[in-house]
Amino acid sequence: MARDSKSSLRILYPYFRKYRKLWIAGIFNVALTNIFMLVSPWILKNAINDLEKGVTSSGLVRYAGAIIVATLISAVFRFLMRQTMIVASRRIEFDFRNDFFSHLLTLDRIYYDKTPTGDIMARATNDMDSVRSMIGPGIMYFWSTAVTLVLAIALMSSISVKLTLLSMIPMPLITVLVFILGREINKRYTKIQEQYSAITARAQENFSGIRVVKAYGQEEAEIKDFSLLNLEYIRKNMSMVKVWGMFFPAIVLFSGLAVIMILWFGGKAVAEGTMALGDFVAFTAYLLLLIWPMAALGWVVGLYQRGKASLARIKEILDARPVIKNSSDAIVRKIAGKIEFRNLIFSHGSAEILKGINAVIEPGVNAALIGETGSGKTTLISLLLRAYPVERGMIFIDDTDINDYDLVSLRSQIVPVMQETFLFSDTIKRNIAYGDHDRSMESINELAVAAGIAAEIEDFPQKYDTILGERGITLSGGQKQRTALARALASNPTVLLMDDAFSAVDTRTEEEILTNLRQILHGKTSIPSLTAFRQSGTPI
Repeated sequence: MARDSKSSLRILYPYFRKYRKLWIAGIFNVALTNIFMLVSPWILKNAINDLEKGVTSSGLVRYAGAIIVATLISAVFRFLMRQTMIVASRRIEFDFRNDFFSHLLTLDRIYYDKTPTGDIMARATNDMDSVRSMIGPGIMYFWSTAVTLVLAIALMSSISVKLTLLSMIPMPLITVLVFILGREINKRYTKIQEQYSAITARAQENFSGIRVVKAYGQEEAEIKDFSLLNLEYIRKNMSMVKVWGMFFPAIVLFSGLAVIMILWFGGKAVAEGTMALGDFVAFTAYLLLLIWPMAALGWVVGLYQRGKASLARIKEILDARPVIKNSSDAIVRKIAGKIEFRNLIFSHGSAEILKGINAVIEPGVNAALIGETGSGKTTLISLLLRAYPVERGMIFIDDTDINDYDLVSLRSQIVPVMQETFLFSDTIKRNIAYGDHDRSMESINELAVAAGIAAEIEDFPQKYDTILGERGITLSGGQKQRTALARALASNPTVLLMDDAFSAVDTRTEEEILTNLRQILHGKTSIPSLTAFRQSGTPI
């Protein structure tokens, strides 16, 4: 477990190096903050000792002024401490979150097929916040506590070594407490975050499938199930609170025991005349100043354990690698559009989906895939996009094995229009011009005309500036398919794949679209997939 945590923490090393100047400045400010904070009790010690000697009023004013100046300087450096260390943690969070998102985009469909979206969202938000708290307030208060402990103990020892040793008696107990409860917090917080992921995943599924929930009248059932998840989340949180809640009372208790011993033995020393009153007051002040750092230690340990648990969860995703990736000498070139299947076989686990597919589609040919529902048409299209791994020697593009092509180059030239379309919650024009937001309105309109959706867009109150709901929910099924088709045409594909892309379109509109496509796709390869009862195209 310790090795795993160290491995997780290594992820952050490059980010610390990037902002090392801020961290160095932050540690410097932490040191000065605490140095000037610890100066005040020493000044007070001298003031009280001088009172016994008959100090003048002007002397007291100088002591008071010195304490005020020390306090103001400490406040300035405390401000700078936060402006360096907290700012550095925010910048690391910004970079880390962006890198995490970029990594998610490198993962292939295989990963997303088996990972709930809500779980990924929980790690990208809640877990990321916990990591930020660990490297921001966590590190800042850790250094503040460490500096205060070292300096205060050194100053206390200069006053009385005996009293300092007495005050340190509870320290081993605090160390053991931190070690035991810290491990327990880590374990319980991991379970809390897993439950939070389950809640997020359930909420995301309900929001995405709200039409189904309402259509079947399952609102009450879903609310009940969601409530059960939340109750379990509360139970796990309360389990951790019981452990974490022991930190502060226990640390304050042990610190209080130290104060009682100092008051007893130190008070006797003052009464016996072996210790000056000012020295005793300063020693007690330093001991009281140590109570907050010791209490903060429990808070810091909690932040560290929570951050470590969250970082381990984030690392699980960062360690994931795409199954499908480019070879070292991947080919980047313009393809002509010839496609060949040579005894293609493909299985999902133990289920064989495709077997013995042999066909050649010449460049510029319109060839339809015709088969019954579940016969593997969508799978075949997905293999042409390299969404799933395929063995070498089974699919060739322009007589070159599909595995030899650069993924980005290949996918930019082979463009799909799927039956289950996905549109972004944005304007229609930005959906059509996806990836090319500088495209002219004239070009966007031409694409919409070709896809048979232009006339309906013109009927919308805001026309091309109409904001679509999530997944394009404000459009009908046929309108979504045609908008997706316009988006695909915008990329000027060499090969256009259409997976039952006209299933929600009436026959007359389909014929209009096909007529337009014959002109636009002249000389390009197009492969629509159709259900067995729809007879059109050239079956393979």
